[in-house]
Amino acid sequence: VGLNMDLRVLREVGKTSIIAGVGQVVFTAALGYPLIKWLGFDPLSSLYLSIALTFSSTIIIVKLLTDKNDLDALYGKIAIGILLVQDFIAILLLILIVAMDAGNLSTHIFLPLLGKGLLLFAIAYGAHKLFKKYFDLVARSQELLYVVAIAWCFLMSMLAEQFGFSLEIGSFLAGVTLASLPFNLDIAGKVKPLRDFFIIIFFVILGTQLTLTNITSLLFPALILSLFILIGNPLVVLVLMGLLGYRSRTSFLTGLVVAQISEFSLIMIALGVKLQHLAPEILSLTTLVGIITIAGSTYMITYGDSLYRWCSPFLRWCEKKNVHEQKLSLHARGKK
Repeated sequence: VGLNMDLRVLREVGKTSIIAGVGQVVFTAALGYPLIKWLGFDPLSSLYLSIALTFSSTIIIVKLLTDKNDLDALYGKIAIGILLVQDFIAILLLILIVAMDAGNLSTHIFLPLLGKGLLLFAIAYGAHKLFKKYFDLVARSQELLYVVAIAWCFLMSMLAEQFGFSLEIGSFLAGVTLASLPFNLDIAGKVKPLRDFFIIIFFVILGTQLTLTNITSLLFPALILSLFILIGNPLVVLVLMGLLGYRSRTSFLTGLVVAQISEFSLIMIALGVKLQHLAPEILSLTTLVGIITIAGSTYMITYGDSLYRWCSPFLRWCEKKNVHEQKLSLHARGKK
């Protein structure tokens, strides 16, 4: 996942990605909290769920955009930027949750943990600079390139765990470190079979977290929250990007990308259950929402162009003069 999070993308669509990414997280959480409370959940569970459901699945989006050859399309670049912003927000929130002690923020735990988090980011940044300088020596051998990339992933994962974070944070930062190297496509091609295999494992784990004994009581809230994500998240991004001056098609296709929950959503809720902030059934509910939204959004993204043609007459309200998108198009032509 991190290998597709090229920080250079933010140079081109950084402002849009940051505004849309942060805006979508804030607005979805603000609208989701009262909805979840209305469904009968306590304030702490509502807070966890409203935040967790704001993040979108980088694993699913990268796979779908790659299959559609849309990673380099304008909406694909903006989508990757939004996911990058969301993932960093999720990492910061996971650091914050780990520092929660019996439901209260513990300063003597949070500050050292924040320091370790900054150190982990510093190690990733320093390694990136070192790799840019010397990685061409490694790249002379395709086998060595593959082994070093995997070893770096394991090393960062181990460091993250030693610092008190999850393995996912370390491996994600390892991928981001390698993403902007000249050989990132070679590395991505080498690890693609592993990526596809672990996507299968991800869904297996997703299934094991769903407890069928209480599924009947969870079905109604799961359907309501799934509809909220499948419809509400795209609408938020559609409005924000329309205000930023993008055409309705670009805004619509980008909005479809965020219509599911993330692997970080499951990690966050699982962490809340582990710290005894949440009841175990909250994880089952989140898993059920994940299954519904990932399945639904997969078809929405795959048939995004057909959906846009059907919806386009109703989307004129969200489009203004397209000034920003025209500037991006002219800039891209100038580069060519």
